[in-house]
Amino acid sequence: MIDPAIMAACAAGEISPEIALSRLLLLGTAPDPAELARLATPGPLARLAVLADTYRDQLEPLSAFARAGLDPGDDAMAGTAALFDRFAAQAPEAGVAFYSLGDPAVLARATAELVSVIRAWAPPAGRRVVDLGCGIGRVSLALADEAAAVTGIDVSAGMVAAAQARSGGACATFVQGDGLRLPMIGDGAGDLVLAIDCWPFVVRAGADATDTLVAEIARVLAPGGDFLIFNWSYRGDPALDERDARALAQAHGFDVVRVGERPFELWDGVGFHLRRRA
Repeated sequence: MIDPAIMAACAAGEISPEIALSRLLLLGTAPDPAELARLATPGPLARLAVLADTYRDQLEPLSAFARAGLDPGDDAMAGTAALFDRFAAQAPEAGVAFYSLGDPAVLARATAELVSVIRAWAPPAGRRVVDLGCGIGRVSLALADEAAAVTGIDVSAGMVAAAQARSGGACATFVQGDGLRLPMIGDGAGDLVLAIDCWPFVVRAGADATDTLVAEIARVLAPGGDFLIFNWSYRGDPALDERDARALAQAHGFDVVRVGERPFELWDGVGFHLRRRA
């Protein structure tokens, strides 16, 4: 069955066809392109039907990946590492943006959109960038030419290896971390910290985990440094996400610049911007 709520959100333009198709796949059953074509009306739903037909060979493998389980379990950091090791081995592009449908070209579009927002919110040029949950290094590598330094960190050894393999001669360093502490970054040695769709896994690990990592980010950021988070959690409670963001900012010496903003067209990511007090 095609989920009517997803279809309605796509028809209304609330989510892109790429996000709609990825949400259908995350339900664990590959949608039938013919059924989507039958349900399509002019506009976003027609584009959704075309997208499903274009990627028909990828639909079942991606839905099978979802059926195999995407919940990291009770040991959130170890479970997250294992999950993304699996993504790195089987579907690296989908692992960093499921809505890319495993297509490097779609991922490139998504990354360009994301990087444009980063540049508008907290320009990385000449700054020392720390990319938490860097995955295959797509954002780290996109910023490497303009940043003073880029360090990508991930709990997944497989993702770190994939990022290193893709880095070529780029001035970016990739290291594995435990997801909660940043011993590889010195005090005040960062100007911009990014957490792109990885923060939900920290939130999943509990309040102590988020508090520990925000304290570490406050330590490594120079005064006036920026912390951008895209997707605070997967709880489906924007008000709770905002309360948590404001409380952690207050506790660890950040000002709140933006909270709960939706700056994207392709992605449905929600942005938060905290700035280290000078």
